[in-house]
Amino acid sequence: MKSGTNQDKKMPGAPQPEAVDPRGAANWLGTLAVLIQDRVEARWQAELDLSPMSAAALVQVEQEAGCAIDLVATRIGLSHSATVRLIDKLVERDLVAKDRARDDQRAQSLKLTKSGKKLAAQLHQIRNQVTDELLGLVSPAEGQALGKAVAAILHRAVKTKQEGDTVCRVCDEGRCRPEICPIQAD
Repeated sequence: MKSGTNQDKKMPGAPQPEAVDPRGAANWLGTLAVLIQDRVEARWQAELDLSPMSAAALVQVEQEAGCAIDLVATRIGLSHSATVRLIDKLVERDLVAKDRARDDQRAQSLKLTKSGKKLAAQLHQIRNQVTDELLGLVSPAEGQALGKAVAAILHRAVKTKQEGDTVCRVCDEGRCRPEICPIQAD
């Protein structure tokens, strides 16, 4: 792929919308997913010293203040023991605090520290900057069409609440509220 794309430049040979082969579109969708993931994760690592799993764990604790490690493990797809180690590292960095759960003294309740809240806001900001920059490469009408298509895919593809929670593990709830979320799984 050639670098140096610009909104004002047309790439030679770029397909016109009426000439898009659905198999090509599916391949491009996968490529776009990798592009977004690579750019977001690289910036999280470089600017915040956060791995993708650390970022996901931080967001889960942000979204579910007082949650247990089991919930974080389920949502981010790690084993319980791996999640314990990950949370311990976040505690060492003073991003997450552990308290004993009120109803079960053996369980621990997780919450973000002041530093953790600040870092969570920064990781959302970075993710939003990456996606906003990419959307800035298309016209407003193309952005609207893309938004509708992505919403339709998410709505039809995500079948369960658990899958929705996993897919949305780094979601910025400030941008996607329940009343506009395309994922309405039960």
